[in-house]
Amino acid sequence: MVSETGSGGITAAISSYRIQTGGTLTPVSASVPTDGAANCWNAITSDGRFVYVSNAGTSTISGFVIGANGALSPLPGTIMGTNPTGAGSLDIAVSVNGKRMYSLNSANGTVGLFGINSDATLTNLGPVAGLPAGSSLNGIAAN
Repeated sequence: MVSETGSGGITAAISSYRIQTGGTLTPVSASVPTDGAANCWNAITSDGRFVYVSNAGTSTISGFVIGANGALSPLPGTIMGTNPTGAGSLDIAVSVNGKRMYSLNSANGTVGLFGINSDATLTNLGPVAGLPAGSSLNGIAAN
């Protein structure tokens, strides 16, 4: 999966590729809109069925189904979760058991916590404060 960000407005997208013999890439899904801005990070669920996208510019999380051939299809509604406006949700991670997703919101100094439902929708469990706001922190991991 590749994050794509255009300039200005709602211009983020995600693409998927197949690795060919010899290491070349062939597009499977090219530039599928995330309905957000500034796609920063993608996180695939442990079962490989879904991918979530952090849209840092709109503080939203988009969701997609990953087909057997690697094709991406937006989940109904596409935007699965929302962090507080201006949170700057840069990086995201899915827990190993596939039940939680975390977003690093470096602009407002929080970690967004989401429950992953059986239909891949997200339940916003609220932000957890305690990080320095505006610190440009990067990277998040989940267990």
